[in-house]
Amino acid sequence: MNDGNLAPFGRELSIVAEKYPNHPAVIYGDEQLTFTDFERACEQLASSLVAAGLNEGDVVALLCTNRPEWLITYQAALRAGLVFVPINWHLEADDIDYVINDCKARAVLFEDQFARLLPAKRNDRLFIAIGDSVQGSLHWNEALQQGRQAGESPIRNRGTQMIYTSGTTGRPKGVKPAQTSSETTSAVGAAMVGMFGMDPARGDKILCPAPLYHSGPSRICCEWPLGAGVGVVLMPKFDAEQALQLIERYEISHAFFVPTMFQRMLKVEQREKYDVSSLRFVLHGAGPCTVAAKQQMFAWFGPIIHEMYAASEGPGTWITPEEWLAHPGSVGKIDPSRIEIRDDNRTALGPDEEGVVWFRSVSGFEYHDDPEKTAATYDETKEWYTVGDRGRIDSEGYLFLTGRTSECIVSGGVNLYPARVDEALALCPDIVDGAAFGIADEDLGEILVAAVIAKNHADQATAERITDFCRTNVGSQLTPRKIFFVDELPRSDAGKLYRKRLSQQFSVIG
Repeated sequence: MNDGNLAPFGRELSIVAEKYPNHPAVIYGDEQLTFTDFERACEQLASSLVAAGLNEGDVVALLCTNRPEWLITYQAALRAGLVFVPINWHLEADDIDYVINDCKARAVLFEDQFARLLPAKRNDRLFIAIGDSVQGSLHWNEALQQGRQAGESPIRNRGTQMIYTSGTTGRPKGVKPAQTSSETTSAVGAAMVGMFGMDPARGDKILCPAPLYHSGPSRICCEWPLGAGVGVVLMPKFDAEQALQLIERYEISHAFFVPTMFQRMLKVEQREKYDVSSLRFVLHGAGPCTVAAKQQMFAWFGPIIHEMYAASEGPGTWITPEEWLAHPGSVGKIDPSRIEIRDDNRTALGPDEEGVVWFRSVSGFEYHDDPEKTAATYDETKEWYTVGDRGRIDSEGYLFLTGRTSECIVSGGVNLYPARVDEALALCPDIVDGAAFGIADEDLGEILVAAVIAKNHADQATAERITDFCRTNVGSQLTPRKIFFVDELPRSDAGKLYRKRLSQQFSVIG
């Protein structure tokens, strides 16, 4: 991404380390690695993996929270020409076992706390433990030592990454992108670095509070900034007040957040006491953000918040602060040759007509070892695909998302989408957090209900106020029939709501 002469081999970091040897590459708690330290560790791990017998195109899986070893493993895999598969550490043991076997991992690197979730049968795989030693596994430090002894890793074609879906509606599925050239990959990274305005000469740093096993944070907060000489400040787990402290302490210039993080930062008491003026570029994605929350964030951070709408399957849209302020709630202006809205019969719809969002594939992808799911995702042209999102495009070409097809609630023959209800719940003064979902009903088939975290009192009077608020804001048809009070909602660290879990839990109670 810099001079480009070594980029085809995944060795951008070697150029960066020569240019900015003492710049911090990774900051994690009280630990700091310079680009020299980081480059050395990446080279040693790459060499160790090659010496262990991993060939170009083999798979290395990683089960690890946000910590320096995550970033090192990712970069080492690219350098060694391997397929890197990060595993969602929120998965249960059977799903983790499934991913390891499905991707045919030759090596599995794991944090010691997850040793209990790994398969008992090793099947001749290399296991490397991060953190404390684990019986039957090579320790991280031993792996680096073996790399030092093996010498420089061989020049190989740049590796790639395969992301597995979250598995909320079944087994996780690997999204396998079509092979692209190293030059193209480097060009994309350079373009994104330019768009972000990242400048290592200014001492820019990016805050990474989101789990790296998602495709967005792994590239936005890892591959692209490190390849440009910009340091990464890692949070092992998001904490709203700690994020503000880190922004102030390290004068963070860039940050990536998900909407739930916005909501939690806005609720920090005396949040205005933290200096966030160093921020020049904030990006958010990975889920819908309410208009009210984003307006509050603009009032606080200033007009520096960009939004990206994309999926593991491919790119989507981008909206600048100026565009969003002119089109509140939009996720960006579409290219009509690449995005369109269709009805359930796959017929293209006109302006402001709601339907399913379809994308023209830029480089192609497939679900690993699942041709049926791949075929079901594409239309008959094999060029257009959908991930099930619903939305509308206004007369100026701006896309507004309205929900997901898989979350549709059919109540008395009427299709209801809970996303609009979620937004109303987010505005309700009696609620800290809330989500709408469907449960079975003998008369209507399904009914719309909501689970909420009450701000003060979880009682009938509060439930009635919530119901009245929804009726006023979204109408009677989208007003929840029942209100369930909960202590927490099932969300991932990236803020994604597991709506199906709520339906399963309260279908029994309801």
